[in-house]
Amino acid sequence: MGQLELTTGRYRSLRLGAIADDLIDLLARAEANEASYLTFADMLVEHERQRRDAKRIGLYRRQAGFPSDKRLEAFDYRHQTTITKRQVNALLDFAFLDNHENLVFIGPPGVGKTHLAIGIGQKAIEAGYRVTFRNALDLVEELELAEMKGELKKKLHQLTKADALVIDIC
Repeated sequence: MGQLELTTGRYRSLRLGAIADDLIDLLARAEANEASYLTFADMLVEHERQRRDAKRIGLYRRQAGFPSDKRLEAFDYRHQTTITKRQVNALLDFAFLDNHENLVFIGPPGVGKTHLAIGIGQKAIEAGYRVTFRNALDLVEELELAEMKGELKKKLHQLTKADALVIDIC
């Protein structure tokens, strides 16, 4: 067994899969850039961190249950007169989540409430928060079913694991 295989195996044993998977490319990049040992060590750790963040974000997005992939960058503020981009961007420090405060969008159908809620939820996930999205009718049905099964307390506990519960009333 060569040094590369041995080193790759050691990274895998430490659960540093991204480094193990891409070690040859990382070594080539470090050599091409004539990176110092410290720079190379930082590059390895940063590569692993980025891969783990991407995996976490993907998992949290799947778990959130968003009905569609809406992004704030795609929201058209020109047709929305009651909230500005500046107001939405001010929410992206997520102090309302840290303070356990509610955020409510009220308005007629078709003005972008769901788009904004999903977009903010996506940004919250990217910032490390767990988000759960539910349609109000589906949520009521889930809770009623859980109550009939005698599992309401369990269901409520499951919902409270999320940092943000987005309830869409369509």
